[in-house]
Amino acid sequence: MSSKKQQEKYLRMTLNERIQHFFLLTSFITLVITGFALKFPEALWVRGLFNLFGENAFELRGDVHRIAAVIMVAVSFYHIFYVILSQRGRKFIIDMWFRKQDLTDLNNAFRYYIGKTKVRPKFGRFSYIEKAEYWAVAWGTIVMGATGGVLWFENTFLPVISNSGMDIATAIHYYEAILASLAIFVWHFYFVIYNPDVYPMNKAWFKGYLTREEMEHEHPLELEEIEKEQAKETKKENIRKEDTGKKDIKKKDIKKEEKKPAPEEIKIEKDKKEDKGNNNIPAEEINPKKDAGK
Repeated sequence: MSSKKQQEKYLRMTLNERIQHFFLLTSFITLVITGFALKFPEALWVRGLFNLFGENAFELRGDVHRIAAVIMVAVSFYHIFYVILSQRGRKFIIDMWFRKQDLTDLNNAFRYYIGKTKVRPKFGRFSYIEKAEYWAVAWGTIVMGATGGVLWFENTFLPVISNSGMDIATAIHYYEAILASLAIFVWHFYFVIYNPDVYPMNKAWFKGYLTREEMEHEHPLELEEIEKEQAKETKKENIRKEDTGKKDIKKKDIKKEEKKPAPEEIKIEKDKKEDKGNNNIPAEEINPKKDAGK
């Protein structure tokens, strides 16, 4: 049974979504490394990187940081268009939106973790944890993008917001970077890598699928919805086949009726045969009295 559950697969992330995730992941990690390298140039790991890339390492760091920022902003805009223009994207954002049920799930999960109940809360497509992660990334991207743009084009914004404004933008950018890093490397990485339920890794981010066993454990309510939809589709398909079969039988009956001669045609054909038979009878047999008179 377990092997069968491992073989059944359910789509979690399409190729499009996995590519988005890949660029978001790589650009974020690049931004973290190159950003903190500027803030902590004397750190051992930073000095190691600078020694590795030589005397132009500091300038290279800035270029790489800006390129990664452009990639992240581009992916973010693409994602916005994706959730607006595609049917799956619209369904994604609807399922990702917070509901009252999330508060209930949070309370039930807390009671489950402290041993107040043995019933594990059931989640749909996205749990309150995944929703919090998603909207935290959305918020962080907006804040980091806005403040990063101000710092990048300092000469443009400095006359507008003054030195105080630049200092505020720098502080926000720095502390939001710390918060975002902790959210990803502690919060997100725990739930997709170190969590005993998914260790060594939730593979949906690069394979795109979850097994039935994983769905039953992580997203049982979504699995129920999928199976209901599959049952409906199966029922519709069976009805369609039945209707097609009935139509085929009806067509065959109509063809048989068309081939079957009408009663008038049968009578005419019978008369023709009788006339033909009379023509073949000798004249003596037709007029026996005349022969007798002779």
